[in-house]
Amino acid sequence: MNLDGLLIMARLGWLVGIVLLQITNLAHAGELTPFENKYSAKLYGFTIDVTSKLNAQADGIFEFSFDANSTLGRVTETSQFKWNSAEDFATPLQYHYKRTGVGKNKEQILNFDWAKNEVINTKNDARMALDASKKIQDSLSYQLQLRQDLMAKKKNLSYLITNAKKNKEYKFEIVGDEVLDTPLGKVNTVKIKRVQTSDERETYAWFAKDFQYLLVRLQQEENGSAYTIYISKASLNGKAIEHF
Repeated sequence: MNLDGLLIMARLGWLVGIVLLQITNLAHAGELTPFENKYSAKLYGFTIDVTSKLNAQADGIFEFSFDANSTLGRVTETSQFKWNSAEDFATPLQYHYKRTGVGKNKEQILNFDWAKNEVINTKNDARMALDASKKIQDSLSYQLQLRQDLMAKKKNLSYLITNAKKNKEYKFEIVGDEVLDTPLGKVNTVKIKRVQTSDERETYAWFAKDFQYLLVRLQQEENGSAYTIYISKASLNGKAIEHF
């Protein structure tokens, strides 16, 4: 057994992050509210526990973290970003990725220097120029932009992500409406799909339309198998969301 299972969950990290950020829709548009939430899934017989937090810091800076933990290993991601509430826009400042457990460990720290318009990989001092006009994001902060765009009913859901080596465009499309049975009751949802060049992997997410687009389900299909993760607890400022 290796880290493949956990890495699948890490690839689902963009969706897990959206779950957490969608909960903040309960606040007014343009505002971010700190939260801490937990998620769980079964993969190859192993339980994967996910915890994520959004914490407010000084001067409009926020820290968003994602932590997926199992007996196979652990994946953590943290993004510090400057939040512009007037424009509903996140400007990344630092991104930290760490993977430990069975197999090869990995760690990456990216620092964004907007005064010089460059991003630096602190591990090897690799540098890459940034074009501020393209609103480049890191692998977590773009999830916030997706959340804001869903709230604004935008149809063009496209984001440019950097890893200090190259930029990669993430695209999403709206599939349609669907009623889901959930542990919290039936709920009207909108289903979205990540658009990818490879036909081998498909990723879907379902958002509760009448509950500020709270994510209720996400699923990745690959090689004939489906991996699904459900929200287990949702809270905002300590108040639990108990039913739809």
